[in-house]
Amino acid sequence: MTATQNRNAPTLVDVAREAGVSLKTASRVLNGASSVKEDKTSKVREAMARLGYRPNELARGLKARKSAAIGMIVANLSDPFTASAVKAVQEVARANGHVVILASSGGYLDVERSEIESLVGRQIDGLIIAPADGRSDNFSDVIPPELKVVTFDQPVKNSPFDVVKIANRRSAKEATQHLLGHGFQRIVAIGARPHLYTCSERLAGYCDAISNASLEPRMCSVEHEMALTSEWLSDSVFKKHKADAIIPMNWVCTMLTLRGLRVLGKEPGRDVPILSFDDFDLADMLSPSISAVRQPAAQFGYEAARLLFNRLNGQASEKRASIVLSTELILRESCGCNLSGRRHPATRPRR
Repeated sequence: MTATQNRNAPTLVDVAREAGVSLKTASRVLNGASSVKEDKTSKVREAMARLGYRPNELARGLKARKSAAIGMIVANLSDPFTASAVKAVQEVARANGHVVILASSGGYLDVERSEIESLVGRQIDGLIIAPADGRSDNFSDVIPPELKVVTFDQPVKNSPFDVVKIANRRSAKEATQHLLGHGFQRIVAIGARPHLYTCSERLAGYCDAISNASLEPRMCSVEHEMALTSEWLSDSVFKKHKADAIIPMNWVCTMLTLRGLRVLGKEPGRDVPILSFDDFDLADMLSPSISAVRQPAAQFGYEAARLLFNRLNGQASEKRASIVLSTELILRESCGCNLSGRRHPATRPRR
């Protein structure tokens, strides 16, 4: 069998769909459970025959029924934050005798679902996923009941999965309060994909700080970062809101804002102060250096992997775990400070 043929081989998800039963039922039939009704058992077996489904006998034959592999799905493999988290997950997995099968959803729900189905077909022992959109559960119905799952970066609404996230709202509030402390009155928050949990929480934190200061919130959002052009910046941020400071809500927004400011002939820090939600490589090397909220990317990976292997090793309680990590407010020059890498804790971890 060629590699292409193997990738296209039917999975248990395909069998369940063909038989018109749940994935849980198909899994029980495959494992020889006697609790499944005879008619459903027949439908599943007939579907297996029609599709030519062949279970992974090597994995099924192992006493512990483990594949020694976990899956990890992220939205963007080129994101430095993601790269650090993936590296940490790999280190924890290696220490537990597992390899990581990595996939990217590109932020698309249909791709995310397809990648999960593919990983389930490989009989992974567990799954770590950064959901493309946590507003609704896009994948629980294709995950076998015995598969352990941990989400990170954003939770999935109404899901039973463990989650690792940061205190986005509190961190954004702290960052905005810092700008307010410099006396800025027209602080503009720039967000992308405001429907996502991370962006909506950060914008809410910004609004908390602005409201406490009895000022008017000035928010500018785009449906995708690529819409953040110099023309948009000029019209929405400066002409409409007359910004005297800017807080972009992720590192891509920051990069595009810096590019736009350069096109407009405005210097960050001098002409318009800026504080980025997300630190990035070389932020301290720019002139002026860019102040930022730093997320603990590696810790995201370590905590997500730790939760997963605690589940796999039977060391976790049945209760859903939720870990909220702290951030650091890195004060450099662009926010109005004339400091050199001074750090302030922006949040406290809650577990």
